[in-house]
Parts: sequence; structure tokens; C-alpha cells
Amino acid sequence: MFAALRKQARERLAAASVAMTAALLSFGTALLLEHEYHLTTSTVVLAVALALTLGRADQRGHESRLARLLAPLALPFLAVASAEVGRLMFTHPNVGDGSFVVGMTVPIWLRRFGPHVRRAGTLLMAALTGVLITPAPAVALGSNPPSRWWAAVVALVALGWLRIVQAVAERFELVSRPTPGRGHPSAAVRPKAGAWHRRLPASSKMALQMGVALTAAFLCGRAAFGMEHWTWVVLSAYIVGSGNRGRADVTHKAALRVGGAAIGTLLATALSHAFPPGEDWSIVALFAVLAVALWLRPLSYAYWAAGMTSALALLYDFYGETGDHLLATRLEGILLGASLAVISAWVVLPIRNVDAVRRQLSIAFGAVATVLSSPEAEPMFPAADFARFRAAAAAAELAATSLHWLRRLPTRLRTAYSYAVASRALSSCAAELDAGHGHRLVLPTDVRQALSADVAAARRALAATANDEERARLGETTQRIATALVTGYQ
Repeated sequence: MFAALRKQARERLAAASVAMTAALLSFGTALLLEHEYHLTTSTVVLAVALALTLGRADQRGHESRLARLLAPLALPFLAVASAEVGRLMFTHPNVGDGSFVVGMTVPIWLRRFGPHVRRAGTLLMAALTGVLITPAPAVALGSNPPSRWWAAVVALVALGWLRIVQAVAERFELVSRPTPGRGHPSAAVRPKAGAWHRRLPASSKMALQMGVALTAAFLCGRAAFGMEHWTWVVLSAYIVGSGNRGRADVTHKAALRVGGAAIGTLLATALSHAFPPGEDWSIVALFAVLAVALWLRPLSYAYWAAGMTSALALLYDFYGETGDHLLATRLEGILLGASLAVISAWVVLPIRNVDAVRRQLSIAFGAVATVLSSPEAEPMFPAADFARFRAAAAAAELAATSLHWLRRLPTRLRTAYSYAVASRALSSCAAELDAGHGHRLVLPTDVRQALSADVAAARRALAATANDEERARLGETTQRIATALVTGYQ
């Protein structure tokens, strides 16, 4: 257990160090380009934003060679298009707002068409996010067409530094080299016959929810906060609604976003009085805050929300948008945007969290069942199957985060809590196996037979036809499976 925790702590620190190193190198390179070619400061802001967002979205360990080539070929065009959308949002709001909504929703809808289309959509959304967090003064300064074309250059700079830093970190074993797997098989439950909305894929529902939330955020944000401060509403609506694992997950993320933003606002209030506009030390403080937020993000999204709120406040202060009243305005915008995302998730074709957890648990148990069906007496856990098991267990735990509060309900009302228990047990098991580098499952015949029976029972409990009693036992069954796997692998 302690070995797994230590490894996770090292991985968190290494991942944060890689992201911040890439962001700092991108910042320095973009700053040199700005001075040499008399560019606007929006290019510098965009370089850092892309380094961070691309680092978060990067999936290089599970990409094919074609997908690896897709990013540097597509990203420059997407960055220029995103820069144009950013300009239009200030010069022609209706056109720019509509283009942004389409650019954020269509990639979600297209996820069903394979990993290459998914990757292109991820790059577009990363570029649009980078434009959205650029302060209004910087966007206005960068509104001339020649400056917009430099967005392609800084996008390649950010991507290039990110991949170089990742490669160096892997070469010196500062971070683990991802094991290429067969990808995540489609574990989505086939749409059932019935009402049309029940037959829609989850990606279509998520796209509609995002479209409604962003449209409402633009309308409400511009009406309530004018031309300069509406971006906080839109950014919060996007952040809370993105990565939607179900309506409960969106609600949970909204609470963390608002709570973290409140703490970040208090921190930003203290920092805003320490540096005057244009002070270089405010940029140093900004990167320091981002580094701590990146390091703590895996522990709770609230840390990232607090850090991002403080960092963006410092960035806006650097451009002269300062004052205690603006901090309150930003918090109001965050609360409004998060609320709109929650309303959309619950009203527009809602997705249940338990369905998302069930899909990932099915993948994980399927990988274990494959190993147990091996004819060998001491079956191997193949690297591809273990990568699938580990990724599914981690995804299940993330999706089940919002279900842990159900333990406070009476027993008969907290059937879904068993999914949270099962997800945490499998995630801890995957961490233990990964830290121990086990290769073979060595168990007595009777124990192995009992483990196979438990896996079969767990898979039955995840079926749509399972009754409440079977689902309630899922957590206990999964804990036995996890214990047997950790004990048996040597």
C-alpha cells in the first residue's frame, strides 16, 4: 500500500514538473519571438495556455504513428482558426460566439468515429480553450491579421516543447513510459429500444448538453457582465461540463469549481495588492501558483480550480484589470457558469453516473476474466490487458467520485454506493499491481476457482437485468477480487 502511495506521489510530482517545464519553455520562446518580431502579448499567453491544455489532453502513449503525426499537421490550422474565433468574439460577437459553440460541441459528437477524429477534436478544443483564457486586452491587441498567423507558430512551439520534455523525462525514467495497448474497447451499453432519446449515444447527449450550456453562458454572461467579463461565465460552463461522466459528476465538479474559486479569489485578493499592473514578479507568482495547482490537481479538482482562479486573476491584473470589485465579479461569473452547466446536465438528455461507472467496471472485469481463462496454471497478465484494466479502473474511480456521498443515506437507498466501493477497490488493486510489477497469478486451485466465481458474479451484477441485491453485493465482491489479485501476483 505504502509503495503504491509513494509511487503515485512521485508520478504526480513528475507530471506536474513536465507540464510546468514545457509551459516555461514555451513562455520563454514566445517571449523571444514577441521581442524579435514585434508581436503582441496574446501570442505569449496563447503559447502557455496551449502548453498546459495540450499537456493535459495528450495521449501519446496510446496513439498510433498516424495519430502522432496528426497533431503537428493539424494544430497550426486549428490554432489560426481558434485565434480568428477569439477575435470575432470581440469584434462580431454573434458570429464569434456561435463559432465557439460549434467548435466545442461538434468534436464531442464526432468522438464515435474513431481515435483519429477524437484526437483532432481534442486539439481544436485545446486551442479554443487557450483563446478563451486570453485576457480581453491581449485579444484586442492581437486583432490584426499578421499577428493571428503567429498562432500557428506558437502552437507548434508549445507542442514541440511538450513532446521534447516528455521524451527526456521518459528517457531518464523520471516518468514511466506509457505501455501501448489495444485501446479501450467499446464498452458502452447498446442503445435499447424505446424512446428516441434513449437510443442516442452518450456522445450525442454530451454534445447537446455542452451546446446548451455554452449558448446560455454566452447569452447570460454578455447580458450580466458586459463585453469584458463574460469570459468567466463561458469558461466555467465549459470546464464544469467537459469530461461529462454523468449528471452527478457535473454537479460534484461544479461544487468543487465554485469552492475552489472562492478560495482562489481570497488568494488573488491578497496577491493583487502585492504587484502593480505590468509588474514582472506577478508573472513569477502566476507560474508558482500554477505549479502548485498542477501538483495537487490529482488529489482534488478544487485545488486546480483555486489555482487557476488565482493565476488568471494575476494575469488579468498584469494587463491592468484590477480591483477588489472585479474579484467578486469573477466569482459571480464562475457561479453562474457552473450553475448553467449543472442545469444543462440534469435537464438536457441527462446521463446517469452509474451507467458510466458500469461501462468502465465491465472493461476491467473483462480483462481479469480473460487472464483467468488462460489455460496455463500460472496465467500471465499481458501488458495490453493490464493497461486496459488499469485505465478502466482509473476511469471508473473518477466517474464514481460523486457517488461516495451516498454512503450517508439509509442502506436501502444507497445501492449505487456499491459502484463507488467497487471502483475504489479496483483502482487500488491496479496501483498495487503496477507498483509491485507482478507477472504471474499464483493461487491454489480452490482460491482461483473462487476468484473466477467472484468475477462472474461481479459481471452479472453489472448487467442491466441484475436485481438490487446483486448490485448491493458488488462492492464486497470486488474487494475480495482485489485482495485475491494483489495476494496472488508474485
